[in-house]
Amino acid sequence: MMKAWGKMTIHDSNVREKLLQLGSQKRYNFTAEYARCGYKVTYRRGLDRDKLAPTIMFKNVKINNNLVIDHLWFNYTKGFAELGKLIVGDVISFNARVASMRN
Repeated sequence: MMKAWGKMTIHDSNVREKLLQLGSQKRYNFTAEYARCGYKVTYRRGLDRDKLAPTIMFKNVKINNNLVIDHLWFNYTKGFAELGKLIVGDVISFNARVASMRN
């Protein structure tokens, strides 16, 4: 099992309610399976065009072996990059706070 840490940002309102009950003050230990990588468009003020930022998706996100959410997307941070090449199904463990997406 590989380890990483970070902050989960929740976009789905139904899932958000359930996860936000955990609170953002405490870090929780999650496990999840690597699913795939992707990109998201980021908007930068003052630039003529948008920028792509790498993302990483995990499925079957659990706390204490209890399913919390079926999948989550994260920014592909340095911490995730340090895990090396992931293969679909690899299980990682990470500590994170739960935070809602701010508009």
